[in-house]
Amino acid sequence: MKSINAKLLISGLLLALLSGFAGLVVIQSNRSAAEIATAMIHQGIDPLDQLEGAARSLGDLERRFNAVPDSLSELPMLRTEEAAELLTSLTEIVRKVRGAMVALPNGGQGHKLDQLFYSINRLRTSEGDVTHRLVRRELANILNEVDAAIDLIRDDLIRMHERTQSERRTIDLAVMAGGAGGLMIGLLLILYLSRSISRPIRSAATILRQVGGAPNSGSHHQTSDMMADLEAAIRFVETVIETKDRSSKLLKSTSAAHIQAAVERQQNRLRIALDALQKPLCLVDEGGRMTDANAAFLHMFPGLTVGSHISSWTDHTQLTQLLAARAQDEVVTFPDGWTCRVRCHSNPIDNGVIAVFNELTNQDTAQRELERISSQDSLTGLLNRDAFHHDLENALKVGETPFFVVVVDVVAFKTVNTTLGLTAGDELLRAVGERLSAIAGPGGRVARLAGDEFGLIVRGENAVRAPERFGRVIVQDFARRPVTIIGRPLAVRIAVGVVPDLQPGSGLDVQTVMRDCEIALATAKKSASDPFCVYAPEIQKEHQNRQDIERDLREALARGEFELHFQPFVDVKRGCVSGFEALVRWNSPTRGRVSPGVFIPIMEETGLIVPLGLFVLRDACRQAAHWPEGLTLSINLSPRQFEGGDIVADVRQSLAETRLDPKRLQLEVTESLFLSDGDRVLTVLNALRGLGVAMSMDDFGTGYSSLGYLSRFPFDKIKIDQSFVRDLDRKENMAIVRAVLGLGASMKLAVIAEGVETAEQMRVLQEEGCDEMQGYLFSRPRPAGDLPKMLVDIKEGFQQGRFGREVNVIPMLRSV
Repeated sequence: MKSINAKLLISGLLLALLSGFAGLVVIQSNRSAAEIATAMIHQGIDPLDQLEGAARSLGDLERRFNAVPDSLSELPMLRTEEAAELLTSLTEIVRKVRGAMVALPNGGQGHKLDQLFYSINRLRTSEGDVTHRLVRRELANILNEVDAAIDLIRDDLIRMHERTQSERRTIDLAVMAGGAGGLMIGLLLILYLSRSISRPIRSAATILRQVGGAPNSGSHHQTSDMMADLEAAIRFVETVIETKDRSSKLLKSTSAAHIQAAVERQQNRLRIALDALQKPLCLVDEGGRMTDANAAFLHMFPGLTVGSHISSWTDHTQLTQLLAARAQDEVVTFPDGWTCRVRCHSNPIDNGVIAVFNELTNQDTAQRELERISSQDSLTGLLNRDAFHHDLENALKVGETPFFVVVVDVVAFKTVNTTLGLTAGDELLRAVGERLSAIAGPGGRVARLAGDEFGLIVRGENAVRAPERFGRVIVQDFARRPVTIIGRPLAVRIAVGVVPDLQPGSGLDVQTVMRDCEIALATAKKSASDPFCVYAPEIQKEHQNRQDIERDLREALARGEFELHFQPFVDVKRGCVSGFEALVRWNSPTRGRVSPGVFIPIMEETGLIVPLGLFVLRDACRQAAHWPEGLTLSINLSPRQFEGGDIVADVRQSLAETRLDPKRLQLEVTESLFLSDGDRVLTVLNALRGLGVAMSMDDFGTGYSSLGYLSRFPFDKIKIDQSFVRDLDRKENMAIVRAVLGLGASMKLAVIAEGVETAEQMRVLQEEGCDEMQGYLFSRPRPAGDLPKMLVDIKEGFQQGRFGREVNVIPMLRSV
């Protein structure tokens, strides 16, 4: 084998020869290119040829016109054949000049040719008569311009030739200098590589001999060929390795039995240690295969074997789910009743888990029972509100499937408590909870959120499409099947609100979802025929509008935007007004006049009716104190005024401040007042009667137990509801009106019919014995300033027979 230095030297020489050859080729090519360019310059390029041809044609044309006999040249105009010849020649010259213009780039030559082209065309396109003298002068000028253009192009070509020669010489020098420099650099590089490569190679050979255990490697004779030296060192090391490998195999064969016996002993110790643990334990690798387990685990879960995959444990699905989820710390009760705490630890050996099952201590059991009690409703055994919110929060943040939330409210639950007792109410709540749990199934979460309000979280594959169907199943189930309470069936009316299509990770929080549930439930409660509502953004807008109205009502109370209107009570027998009912009106600066049917229910629900009722009481008493003595004042009281205030003290103070005679004040209440706490209400009514005011039952006959209340409290007057008066043609309504009038007569109660709108209704009621009426037939509610006019109009109406027939009108005691 040749020395590496020789190889490097040969390579360098070949590189130098190739570089020199390439340089010679470049020089030769450069010279050839220069010769070609010179030849092109000497022979002339196309633009110059074109211009020279044009110059020759112009010279010939000029000579022909200069050779014309003097006798002809004196003629002022060209002859026809002369003009034709001139045009033909000029056209040919224009073609040649145009060819030169196309070949030359834009620059000084181009501008010169533009001028020449313009001069030729000017002569060629001359209109009118052309003289010989004009032709000779123009031809001479054009010829001079052509010569000037030719000289300009020729000068440019000469300069190009000189520049080409200069560039050729420069290239020759650069190529020769580059070749010489490359040769020197190649020689220096070869020398450097030779020194830098040979030293490491020889050092490697020496180290190999030392590794192989050569006896005197430092004094080993080195040849001039470093590669041969390295090859010899490698062969030496290979020999040493083969010798040691044979020795190792011999040693391994003799000790393998001892090692295997030691491993088996260690495995037996590990097996004994695992089986000695009383806690069940198993190891599962990353792929889900059980690699090991102790005896306690195999005894606790019979049928499982080491090496089986958890997906095949069909009889232990709960265990499979725990291991697949790698439960960190979860208390689990297995089907056999055993309750334990499962902890899964990471196994770094196979990236699997080590599952340990710890039996609960007494303290753990007690703590778990406390947690259960704290999350359970004591009455129904369902989840309580806090536990429900916790489950909802988990479903919103870390859930895996879509779900929806249902809120159920037992309508008129207070009525059950009032009429059947608190025990019946508790039994009803337990029955409703059981019914909802059965409908929700094992996968649903049912909770009691408030007194008579329940919540459900429903998951499943069809949770996106099922909300409306599920909610209506609840409504229809309670509508079709009564609930058995204290041994008797009870028809329960419920309202259902649903928030559908809830996605885990959507960013919603518990407060937002529950707010939407309450909005849907409140909307469902407003519908008596279909108490069911699925939340939608439009409902939120309606709810927001209601909140805006509530805000405006609070501000209206503070700003005093409410005013009183009065509608008369008419004594049709005497043909005069017997009193007025005070009705509140709201004239909003932004909303205009708002109907009481819009704002009164909102004020009832929010409790704003209490301060509003106090305003009505005080202002109405203040105004009535200035009325004629024969006129009475009637004021409606809300049930909320009996709950949220001291209505007795308010009436007493209003009478004292206004000095209104209590006998002239009449307070109207509805039967719904008695639904919450009848005994307490009767106590308050008796206290009001003790002030000397009269008490009237409004909307009589529309409630649940009107006769019972009449027997327990001696009202002074009852009002026939307008729903019976409007349709007296119906036999049922007429029978109710006669019954109420007969009841009033037998109990010595005054009876007034409200909602009288036609003279026929007035006639029928009067014939049945009703002498006091109220309605649009006589007057709509009008401001306080219109009271004198109402008194006069109604008196004249009876005198003129406008209300059906004339009566003898009793004059008023005194005018307003």
